[in-house]
Parts: sequence; structure tokens; C-alpha cells
Amino acid sequence: MKCPRCEKPRMKTWSELNDEEREVVKRLPASAEYTLEERQATHQWCTRCWYEKRATDVHG
Repeated sequence: MKCPRCEKPRMKTWSELNDEEREVVKRLPASAEYTLEERQATHQWCTRCWYEKRATDVHG
């Protein structure tokens, strides 16, 4: 899936992120709304602009 914010060709799942990227993800605003476990299981991230696609997002 392409990032809806910056058009980067592919967003990553938790398992595709490297250790540095995971540390950034842990500090993103969605960490206040969702548990880390839920984010790991259902969210995707753009490593260019750090857009976070939630499981409930309808676009993309």
C-alpha cells in the first residue's frame, strides 16, 4: 500500500521495521491511543513521513 500522505510506494508492518524504526514508532502520537501490542498487530507505518495507518483507516 502507498502512503496516503507522502506517496512512498510501500508502508511497513511492525515485523518489517528495524530496531531504530521501532523506537521512532513507539514515540508517535498513536501510542497514546493504542497499546503497543495492538499497534504491532494491526498498524502500518511510512518510514519517510512517519504516517501511521490504523486498522480502522478506510483509505489506502
